[in-house]
This record gives sequence, C-alpha cells and structure tokens, in this order.
Amino acid sequence: MIIVFKVIVIIILVISFLVTIGEQEDKKLQENMAFLCAISMALFFASLVWL
Repeated sequence: MIIVFKVIVIIILVISFLVTIGEQEDKKLQENMAFLCAISMALFFASLVWL
C-alpha cells in the first residue's frame, strides 16, 4: 500500500513537471502545475521519512 502511494506520487510529480516545463501559452495552467509539482515533491519526501 505504501509503495503504491509512492508510485502514484512519483507519477503525479513527473506529469506535473513535464506540463510545467512544456506549457508556454497558458500561464495559469503552468502556475497550477508548478504548485502541484511542489506539493507532490513534499508528499514524496514526507512519505520517505514517515512511512
């Protein structure tokens, strides 16, 4: 269960990072994806420490 959670967070991290880098026209989408990327990084590191 913990491994599945980590895998899902890594998938979200990668997708949001790629969208943040690739999106040039829609700045609001880019900001939202950057926020999602930062939150998923924090969740991943927290899961490494506490789970």
